[in-house]
Parts: sequence; structure tokens; C-alpha cells
Amino acid sequence: MPYLAPPVLAPRVVVTVHDLIPLALPAYGAGRGQALYFGLVRAGLRRARTLIADSEWTRKDLVRLAGVSSDRVHVVPLGVDERFHPGSVAARTTARQRLGLPERFGLFLSTRDLRKNLGVVLAAWPAVWRACRLPLVIAGRAPRQGSRVFVDWFRDLDPSSESWLHIIGPVDEGDKPDLYRAADVFVFPSRYEGFGLDPLEAMASGVPVVAANATSLPEVVGDAGHLLPPDDPAAWAEAVTDIAVNAGKANDLRERGLTRAATFTWGRTAEQTHAIYREVAA
Repeated sequence: MPYLAPPVLAPRVVVTVHDLIPLALPAYGAGRGQALYFGLVRAGLRRARTLIADSEWTRKDLVRLAGVSSDRVHVVPLGVDERFHPGSVAARTTARQRLGLPERFGLFLSTRDLRKNLGVVLAAWPAVWRACRLPLVIAGRAPRQGSRVFVDWFRDLDPSSESWLHIIGPVDEGDKPDLYRAADVFVFPSRYEGFGLDPLEAMASGVPVVAANATSLPEVVGDAGHLLPPDDPAAWAEAVTDIAVNAGKANDLRERGLTRAATFTWGRTAEQTHAIYREVAA
């Protein structure tokens, strides 16, 4: 089952767990009804024959938050789609023009809920803009108004942000590869990820990555990106500026990112998953 909530009484179940956000972050699992539901989720996870986790972090969360025995959890990392690749200089230029993007920019591509931590990027970017005039493009779906995990990140922005901030809203899946490869740097300050597919897609697209050194992200990014504390705007401003003005640093991160992303394939994910199911079936 590729879903967090297995049946409690099934005799033989393999469950793939992508993350435990509702159990790890109280704001995402609040309410009496949800507390009862996730009590059943924990019971189902503990009774499952075998569990597959996307990362070592998720494996540890299964043990810590759901009481699952560690020896029943197999770690199988996700892969990156072949659509994500650097492309040519001409292709990147065409992508910028087609999507109406600045000639150079940093990219935040994600939802705007609490754990994605857009606030640290917005706090850091005025210093980036003063240092190197690199604008910020924010793409992605805004959570439904009234959600307890929705944050109005833009409420307290200085009016001067109009000169460096470009908000383009939701992006079609077909446009994501072009959006990534057109960027100069990808920023991902999320406080909690079960795996971290976004920075992996950015690395595969040949974009330098600055990401939070939190939860599973170091497992995915490794030494191929710049890992930072998720709530230090000065450090984020310094890292982004260094990449924007230092071509050698940017090229080194691009090459390391491409090399690392090439090790995460869906073929490997499928083979390892299939092997686990065969073992359980036998």
C-alpha cells in the first residue's frame, strides 16, 4: 500500500510511508477526530508485516512516533524523472521567455504552508537584492484560506519588495522542468520532509541548491548542495549571494548536483520495492 493508513486487521500488508507529517508536527494533526484517526493509523502501522520508508529519517520517525519495530522497515529512496535535465543554453533562454521569467532569478517552488518555511527566504532576500540584484520567483499553490497551517508570508513585506519579488502562482507539471532549469539557484528551507523530491529535481536540472539541513534533506542533497539551518536569514542571504556572484561556486554545485541526482533513479526504486514484495509473498 502506498498510503500511510493500512487496515488494522489485514494478515499480510506491505506499507510504503512517505512521511509522518501529521504525527511529527502537531499543527498538521490537530483536532479530536484526527487524534482518533491517527491512533488507528499507528495501530495499523504496528501490525503491518513490512514497511517501506523513503528515507532513513522516515524510518526513524516510524520507530519514534508509531512504535514500529526498526527491523521491519526497509529504506527505499525515490527517484527523479528523466524530464528533469539541464537542457541547452538556448532552451533555458526560451523557457524564461515562454514563462515570463526574469533573465536571472532565484526560485522557491513549493506550497506556502507552515513547514515549507517561505518566511526565511523572504527575510533573506532584501540582502540578496542589495548585494547582487538577483530577483526571487515564487511559484506554487497557496493553501486554502483559513487552514490552520496557512501562513500569510507576504503580510509584513516592505513595499520595496516589489522590485525583487515575482509571484507566478501554480505551475503545470509540464512546465516544472523548464522552470527549474531556467533558475540560477533553487532555495528549499523546509523544516520537515519525508524525502525531498523538489531539491532532487532541481539538482537533476543543473541548478545549484540551497536547502535546510533538516529531517531527510541531508540524505538527498548530501554534499551536492549548500545545507543551512532553516531559520537563519543571514546565512541564507550569504549562501545565495555567493552562488549568484561566484561562477566557480555555482558551476561546482551544478556538477555535484547532477552527479548526485543521477544516483536516484525510479528504476532502482522499482527494483528494490519489487524485491521486498517478493520476499513478503514468499
